[in-house]
Amino acid sequence: MKKILSMLMAFVMILSFAACGNDEPQKENEGGDIPISTDKFKEDESKENEENEPEPSETPENEPVTLDQSYADLIENLSWGEAVCGVAYVGFVEGPFGDGYRAIIEEQKELMEWYPFVADIPAEQFVETDGYDLYCIVPTSLDCSVKVEEVSMPENTEAWEPIIGEVIYESETGEPILLKCNESDIFTNVLVTITTPDGVEKKISPYLSLMDGSLAGINEDESGLSALDFTRYEINLDDFYTFDELVGSEWMAYYYYDDETTYIMSLEFFYNDYEQKCVEFWYGLENSDIDEIFTGTVYENYDDEGEWDGGYTLDMSLTGGLFFNGESYGHICSYKFQKADEEGDEAFATHYGMESPFFMGTEYQTFYFFQAKG
Repeated sequence: MKKILSMLMAFVMILSFAACGNDEPQKENEGGDIPISTDKFKEDESKENEENEPEPSETPENEPVTLDQSYADLIENLSWGEAVCGVAYVGFVEGPFGDGYRAIIEEQKELMEWYPFVADIPAEQFVETDGYDLYCIVPTSLDCSVKVEEVSMPENTEAWEPIIGEVIYESETGEPILLKCNESDIFTNVLVTITTPDGVEKKISPYLSLMDGSLAGINEDESGLSALDFTRYEINLDDFYTFDELVGSEWMAYYYYDDETTYIMSLEFFYNDYEQKCVEFWYGLENSDIDEIFTGTVYENYDDEGEWDGGYTLDMSLTGGLFFNGESYGHICSYKFQKADEEGDEAFATHYGMESPFFMGTEYQTFYFFQAKG
């Protein structure tokens, strides 16, 4: 009997030593409740770490934004601004499309600093018709479809109704394109249709304004959708009104809502008792009472380098007018006031940035303001 007990105790000790020899450090799972201590876990973890380990970057930390990143940043800004697409004037070009265009694009230093992806758009996304203006069109979503049609004007007729011609480009994916067009300074010769995933069509016909050379024709359709001008303009701040130059006059403008409705609006800039920059804005139907009056504070806008960009943010609230019932609401606008004459009593007020325009549906449009006399 003693011999049997001794053998059983020896057997138990052998099992105990075997268990001790196979002891592994235990690792908790993500929830921290169940310990895991298998060799398979360690092998899988090692492989996962190798797969997830980031590859060494070849770009120094202080290098400019990469091509892909500049495109991604633009798409993010377009989405944030609820724009269907972005459009930029790239420059004046001659001759057929070719690799030489890339050199022309790369000469646009301001554009390349902000949006270097433009120079990397592949040749199959070049669209060409008669003309000398080069534009970049970037749909906000790859789920959009893009169609470009030629447009002409009838000869020997007073009716300026465009004639839609041949389809020169069509894509079911919303990839950016480079478009060469516009042989005439008077009218555009292309119609670009961007169809959203919801089936809504946004139509644009880009051209350069004869008033100030800025991009036009991108927000003149009736879709209710907006396009964002991401052209990098050469800014001469002397061309824009400073706040002190705007003070002391009432600035008036007309807004032609439709063939039968015209609004008149007014801006007055002033300093309050605390030397804060302020504004009063009102509008109403012509020869009628004022619909709404807004008052608020004016802030100068600055670029990424801390320099004034020529524009202002008007942070206003409803304070009076026919539609004011005692309940106020905010109305924040951003505009640049460009000098329209040498005398300094006319201005082009152009909406820009991500704040609202004076009226919904006039995003990125320009109003002509003049000083009220008498």
